[in-house]
Amino acid sequence: MIFFLFLFGLAIGSFINVVVYRLNHHKSPLVGRSFCPKCKHQLAWRDNIPLVSFALLRGRCRYCHAPISWQYPLVELTAALLTLLIYFSTTHPWGVLRTPQGWLWGRDLLIAYSLLAIFVSDWRYMIIPDEVLVFAGVASLFYLVSQSPNILIANIFAAFGAAGFFGLLVLSTKGRGMGLGDVKLAGLMGLILGWPQVAVALFLAFLTGAMVGVILILLGKKRFGQQVPFGPFLAAAMLTSLLLGQPILNFYLQWFLR
Repeated sequence: MIFFLFLFGLAIGSFINVVVYRLNHHKSPLVGRSFCPKCKHQLAWRDNIPLVSFALLRGRCRYCHAPISWQYPLVELTAALLTLLIYFSTTHPWGVLRTPQGWLWGRDLLIAYSLLAIFVSDWRYMIIPDEVLVFAGVASLFYLVSQSPNILIANIFAAFGAAGFFGLLVLSTKGRGMGLGDVKLAGLMGLILGWPQVAVALFLAFLTGAMVGVILILLGKKRFGQQVPFGPFLAAAMLTSLLLGQPILNFYLQWFLR
């Protein structure tokens, strides 16, 4: 089962790479064969085996010998590891697919894959695709409808609250620090996590964003005042809170507010 899930995650990671590239180049991710972004040569099946093809080709296109970005194997491996992580975070998922816990496991997978696509897209292209946001939002709503109406209403309020907070930040900074995509992602965060886990995610996002920004400035990779995409930090914080939000909150309440 673990081996099968790892292979499944690799395949999903390969598809995520396709989605990120094509959505940011105004192409459909569901139509057409894969091709080299440099020479545009259509790739054979043996060029699309996750991890294996990159290793056999030594990181270069078979046809034009242009370097293949390390993004491709890293995203494939990350998707595989996320699949296993979510599998182990749920007790006997295959036996409870028709129970609320099983639906939660399926939702967590879809959300994790969506957040990975958002992370890569915003980091590389500084764009958060609306298509991925809508997909994740619909998956979350389907899950919430299966829960009590109170949870659905509370999470919708959390979504508007988080989006409104980020909207005010965008207005106050005149869009220099964040964009509309971050506002939409914050709304998705509230919809998925609800209160108070959304507060945990926001805290983690601002903390890690500030730390990475300072490190990049010290390393000379960024200048002070230069924009750093915030979507990746929101996505990573959302996934962390999705899996560990309650333990983090309990730790904070126990050690800092006692």
